[in-house]
Amino acid sequence: MKKKREFHEFENRAQKLGENYYEDYKELKKYIWHSGVTKWADFKFIFGQVLDLLEEAKIQDKELTDLIGPDVATFIDEMMDDNSWGKKQKINLIRS
Repeated sequence: MKKKREFHEFENRAQKLGENYYEDYKELKKYIWHSGVTKWADFKFIFGQVLDLLEEAKIQDKELTDLIGPDVATFIDEMMDDNSWGKKQKINLIRS
């Protein structure tokens, strides 16, 4: 039940983004579902990060690709690879 409630919270959050960003969310969600991730904790992490990015894009009135680059699939793949995602975040923190 908790997983289902959390998933509905993600969906509600995504719907509040507005139509264009919600369409991006649905496409990303479809890609993530078919990616081979099997643990809810991994889905939860990825969906949370994706929603954070979409919310940031909306706040800045930008496209998602303005924040993550043109290759969305590679970005999501790297996010799903804990090592790559962790390394990327460390590098970003060090640089800033």
